[in-house]
Amino acid sequence: MSLAPERPGQPAALAEPVHKVGRGWIALYVLANIGLYVPLQAPTTFLMPEQIAEIDPEGKIGSYAWVSMMGAISGIVLAPLAGALSDRTTSRFGRRRPWLVIGSLACMAALVCLGFQTTVVGVAIGSLVLSATFMLIGGGLAPIVPDQVPVAQRGVVLGWAMAPQAIGMIAGGLLLGLVTGFPAQYALMATLPLLILLFAITMKDPPLPLRDREPFSLRTFLNGYRISPRRHPDFVWALGSRFTMGLGYGTGTLYLPYFLDDVVHYEEIFPGQSTEDGLLIVIGVNCLATIATVVFSGWLSDRLGRRRMLVFLGGVTMAVAAIPLALSPTWTMTLAAAVILGLGYGVYLAVDTALVTEVLPASADRGKDMALANLMTSLPYVLVPAIASVVLGSLGGYRLLFLCSAGLSVLGAAMVWKVKSVR
Repeated sequence: MSLAPERPGQPAALAEPVHKVGRGWIALYVLANIGLYVPLQAPTTFLMPEQIAEIDPEGKIGSYAWVSMMGAISGIVLAPLAGALSDRTTSRFGRRRPWLVIGSLACMAALVCLGFQTTVVGVAIGSLVLSATFMLIGGGLAPIVPDQVPVAQRGVVLGWAMAPQAIGMIAGGLLLGLVTGFPAQYALMATLPLLILLFAITMKDPPLPLRDREPFSLRTFLNGYRISPRRHPDFVWALGSRFTMGLGYGTGTLYLPYFLDDVVHYEEIFPGQSTEDGLLIVIGVNCLATIATVVFSGWLSDRLGRRRMLVFLGGVTMAVAAIPLALSPTWTMTLAAAVILGLGYGVYLAVDTALVTEVLPASADRGKDMALANLMTSLPYVLVPAIASVVLGSLGGYRLLFLCSAGLSVLGAAMVWKVKSVR
């Protein structure tokens, strides 16, 4: 991996990458993403809903909504802040490495503490702190691809790197099945950020000279939230598309554990099995479908030099997945929807991220801007619980919820055509 300066005298930390990264680098980067996505997804999918159901069985939907919002809210401030500070870090160890190390250690501690919580408030605070640690890690990990991978290789690299995101829930579910009890299960998840530390120690991370550091202030940070649609229209449209797709995906998946329990009645269909068993099957089917397309679609977008069409097709396919659940909420249709959603998500996942890296406003702000882009996938989860609570409680129930998911996904997919500088 080598970097080419955008202007004479530009430091290596701000240069545009021109040479491809090797297989060893990609392998370690994939491991780092495993260390991030498995403990990011598995606790919120399996452990927290079960914890809350034990603590507050009657009010589990409202309590889980509150806990989910607490975790998502922390990202609104911390994700761009961590990214902006990462961009301005002048440590001799590099810009990104300190954030990977500090974030990973804090994440491990937060996971261990969550295992001992016995109140909804305790789980909510733990979720907030855990989310904050992921924001710290993201401040170092998210900008590494635009920092070190050339444009022509980003699709395939991100295809491999997003595979852990695709398999994070199923891998986490299988790992959690090896131990029993919340303390042991959370502690097992806490071992995975060690993979991030491995990547942080081995990667090259050119330091940023103090003379090239952009000044930082509260005003500078707050201004970072304002992206001018006139100066950077493609970045704004890419963010809008991501946010809308996030709303669609969240409304269709966040309450899946309760859908299997309250609508499909999984435990009645399969006596002797728990709803968690059914959830693991659905996630496994979805993950296999995602894996089937995620690496190939990233590679294909590099070869074709076209990203928008693949992002659009992936988003529309994800919308189609919600229709079977709206029309016929059965176990068979749930599995069919999981396959369709996985195929679409695999196409969307890597290619959309590669597209975003091509429309970043400035090399000096890659960390902050990638954090804003990633925030568009997590910020919807602040709104989804409130939307879902209204729809499930007062309007059309799960059928309308899945139709809303389909409509939002189509809208988000269509918005990508407004990005003009990427084919």
